[in-house]
Amino acid sequence: MEISKELLIRDIKDLKELNSIDKLFLFFISAQGDAEYCEEAKQCYKELKWNQSPFYDVINSFWITFSYAMHLKYPKTYSIAEVGNVKIYKNHYKKYDSFPEKYFKENSDERKQVIALCKEYTDMKELADLCHTVANFMPCPQGFNSAKGLLSDVRDYFPLMIDKIQKCVDEGLNLKYSNTSEEVDNETIKKWHSFFIENQEKYCLSMYYKIEDKKIVGNPFFKGQNFSHPYPTNNDELKMCLETIKKNINNRADLLFDKYSKGLKSNK
Repeated sequence: MEISKELLIRDIKDLKELNSIDKLFLFFISAQGDAEYCEEAKQCYKELKWNQSPFYDVINSFWITFSYAMHLKYPKTYSIAEVGNVKIYKNHYKKYDSFPEKYFKENSDERKQVIALCKEYTDMKELADLCHTVANFMPCPQGFNSAKGLLSDVRDYFPLMIDKIQKCVDEGLNLKYSNTSEEVDNETIKKWHSFFIENQEKYCLSMYYKIEDKKIVGNPFFKGQNFSHPYPTNNDELKMCLETIKKNINNRADLLFDKYSKGLKSNK
């Protein structure tokens, strides 16, 4: 396999006959495992020399930002629960149809709602296109993936997870999950901190955080994004969030391809 910029920003399943939303929703209701661990992705990891890591993460979740967008556009239909999970999230327990399952039913209101949403927020479809691409995957420490997705004041946003790690290191605290007794000990958090300092350049992550005096500082996706305001709550914030994520993935693809190309030349 030879890496190209196009390959880095192409959906790993590359189902050209489907639009980006349909393709992603089909993935959500399928029996497939996590996209970042599929064979297509692993082939790219090998070429990029990422295959020494056993753990990977989707940097930018489509579903979390999509959920808050649906809440903004249809607040009475899609409310936000106390811990931040929107009711339309994919269903793992089969007690009821998940949103993607409803979306694919004939003449469904959900499909009409999504079409209207994507007309208003055009970057939403582009985020769906870029979500399951190698430029949106990264090696990560063990346990990082689940913590990033489960912390209610992080909401799966990578820059906030970076700030959470730094906060735990600064204060010597364990990382505690919301509404459970589960936690990650401080020594593990320090290892995560070292990972992101040591590997920022290697994995081309500079668009997501800075390193200042041995501290890691997340680059927010919209003005005012923080632990008490983790997700977009108005149209301007949502548009900025989508634009920033899209820009970050494309910029990272450029950096990854440039790094890969230079490596090929040096090997020759």
